[in-house]
Amino acid sequence: MEIEKLEKYLQTYLNDVITPMVNKELVGEEDEPITLTVNAIRKGTYQPPIYHVFIDIDPNWKGSLLKRLEKNIEDFIKIFSIRNKIKVHWNKRPLF
Repeated sequence: MEIEKLEKYLQTYLNDVITPMVNKELVGEEDEPITLTVNAIRKGTYQPPIYHVFIDIDPNWKGSLLKRLEKNIEDFIKIFSIRNKIKVHWNKRPLF
């Protein structure tokens, strides 16, 4: 599958499924809602290749929430028959 298509599908999944779930569970009415944006997906050069997923989360969160989101993202990407390891990077930018 093309990386650009995968980025679009992942962004739609984040917008339609993950963001509403997280905002409903964790964000109070006085808190700012969480937004998730796919920055890039890159395929690593090592064998077997690792897919690096760069996601911006605003406001910045830490802890168990990110681990749950990483698992959801990995499961979603595996739907597209990508069996390689997936590494999610939060609020980071690829160098290339």
